[in-house]
Amino acid sequence: MSGRGQPRISLFPFMSVLACTIGALTLLLVAMSLAAVGSTDVATVALAETQRATRIDQQALADEERRLKSAEDLWALVDEALVKRGMAPGLSQSTIDMEVDRAQRRLATHRTLDEIEDQRAGLATQRESIETTIEVLESRRETLPILIDPTGLSRHFEPYFVECDAEGATAYGTRDDIQYFVAKDELSTSGNFGRFLRRVRAEPGALLVLLVRPDGISTATRAHRVAKEAEITVARLPLPGTGALDFSLLRRLHGAKIDEGERG
Repeated sequence: MSGRGQPRISLFPFMSVLACTIGALTLLLVAMSLAAVGSTDVATVALAETQRATRIDQQALADEERRLKSAEDLWALVDEALVKRGMAPGLSQSTIDMEVDRAQRRLATHRTLDEIEDQRAGLATQRESIETTIEVLESRRETLPILIDPTGLSRHFEPYFVECDAEGATAYGTRDDIQYFVAKDELSTSGNFGRFLRRVRAEPGALLVLLVRPDGISTATRAHRVAKEAEITVARLPLPGTGALDFSLLRRLHGAKIDEGERG
């Protein structure tokens, strides 16, 4: 009986507050955990981006170092080439450019000189060929027949021809094939040559034409002196070689004169 009258203490309000507090703390911890998880994800992404950018920079730096090494190797080759050419290493780019330009001009000059030398050699070859051709033509001309062309003489002259060579003088008839030889030592106003000169002098408008061979200059000089002593008009005609004399044109012209005289 005595125990029933004592009051009973209840823990419900305290437990309710504790439960609410625990719930609130739990919610706070959950929120903080979620916030921490979100921050960790952002940091992870940022770290990944930073690492990727670092790798890119390292690759660019490595590429730049390779290019620098390549440039240094090239400059070393340039310095080596400069030393081989007797120039100081370490020249500036502008100095090297000037030297290269100067070398190119020298090379162009050498090429031009080589071209000129080739042209000179070609001209020398052509000259030899031309000289050979001239020699051949000269040798042929020496033996080609020599046409005696009287068309340059005045119509008032009656030509008489005497061929002079080293041996003597040969007189030719203008109207026929008669010819006779007089030795060089026998050329005088007497003898056969003298008679020939008197015949020439008796012809009105007579002209004594001395046909001078290359070796007959002294003979022609003597014949000229003898003819002048005989008071005969004399002319000289140098002959180009030793070919036979062709009087066919002269004889045709003489025949035309005869025909013209007969018609007159």
